[in-house]
Amino acid sequence: MVGQYALALAITAPIFMFTNLQLRGVQATDARNEYQFADYFTLRCLSTVLGVLAVGFIVAIAHYDRTTSLVVLLVTAAKSIETFSDVIAGHLQKFERLDQVARALMLRGLASVSTFALTFWSTRSLVFSVLSLAATWLVVIGFYDFRVVLSVLHDRVFFRYSTSVLRRLIWLSLPLGLVMALISLSANIPRYLLQRKLGTAELGIFVSMAYLMTAMNLIVGALGQSVCARLSRFFADGDVHHFKMLIWKLIGLSLVLGSVGVAGAATFGKQILTVVYRAEYASHASLLVVLAIAATVSAVASFLGYGMTAARCFRAQVPIIVLVSLTSAGLTVALLPSRALMGAGYALLGAAIVQVGASVLVLSSAIRKQALL
Repeated sequence: MVGQYALALAITAPIFMFTNLQLRGVQATDARNEYQFADYFTLRCLSTVLGVLAVGFIVAIAHYDRTTSLVVLLVTAAKSIETFSDVIAGHLQKFERLDQVARALMLRGLASVSTFALTFWSTRSLVFSVLSLAATWLVVIGFYDFRVVLSVLHDRVFFRYSTSVLRRLIWLSLPLGLVMALISLSANIPRYLLQRKLGTAELGIFVSMAYLMTAMNLIVGALGQSVCARLSRFFADGDVHHFKMLIWKLIGLSLVLGSVGVAGAATFGKQILTVVYRAEYASHASLLVVLAIAATVSAVASFLGYGMTAARCFRAQVPIIVLVSLTSAGLTVALLPSRALMGAGYALLGAAIVQVGASVLVLSSAIRKQALL
C-alpha cells in the first residue's frame, strides 16, 4: 500500500507541478503588481483541469490494477483541491501575511493526518483513506482559505478572463512550470524505475526511508517562501548586497541542519529505522546516510532556486533542470541493476550536486548584471 501511494504521488506530482506554473512564486515576486489576483486564480482553474485530464489519460493507458487506479485518481482529486490553496497562499505571501498561510497549513495538516489515520485504522483501506484526505482538504480550503483571502481582497473578484492577459501570464510562468515539473520528475525517476525493476514493495521501502528526510524539505520550503518576496524587492531595488547576504544565510542554515541530519543518520540510522518502521529496514542504514546527504545538497539547490525566482530568472532555470533530470535518469539506469536501492540514492545525490553547480552559475550571472545597472 505504501508503494501504491508512492506511485500515485510520483505520477501526479510532476503533472501538477507543471500545470501549477509556479504561480505562487510569480505572485509573491510580482513587486510591480503587473497582474491581479483574479488573473492568477483564473489561470489556476484552467490549468488544474488540464492536470486532471492528463492524469486520467495516464491511468487509462497504464492498465494498473483497480485499486492502484483508484488511489491515483483520488490523489489527483486531492492535488487539484490543493492547487487553490496554493494560489491563495501566493496572494497572502505577496503582502507577507505568512501568519495566515501558516494557520491554513497547520489546520489542513492536522485535520488531514487525523482523518487519514482514523480512516485507515478503522477500514484498512487506502482508497477510503485517500478519499478522506481529499474531503478534508476541500472542507478546510472552502471554509478557511477562501474566507481569509476574501478579507484581504479589495474587489473580491476571483475570475477575470482576458485572453491577452492570460497569454502573457502563461508565457511568463511557463518556464517555471517546466522547471518545477522537471524537478519533481528528476526526484521521481528513480522511483519509476524502482517500481518497474524491483517491484512496488521495494519502492515502498525506498520512499518510506526518503520520507524521514521530508522534515528538511519542509524547513527549506517554509524559509524559502517566507523570504521570497523580500528577496525580490532587494533585487528589484538593486540592493545586491542584502540579496546576497540573505542567500548566504539560507545556505549556511541548510548546511548546519543537513550536517546534523547526516550525523544522526550515520550514528543512529539502524536504531531509527527499527523504531520508526521495523527491523528489516535497518539493513538499509547506509542508504539513509546517502539520502541525508542528498537532502542537504537539495536544500542548498532549493535556496538557490528561490534566489533565481526572486531575480526573475525564469527561463534560465529550464536548461538547468533538464540537465538535472538527465543526470538522474542516467545515474539510475547505470546504478540500479548493480546497487539496487543504494543506486537510486546515489542518483538523487548526483542530480542534486549538478543542480547546485548550474544554479550557482546562473544566479551569479544575474547578480553581476544587476550590480552593473
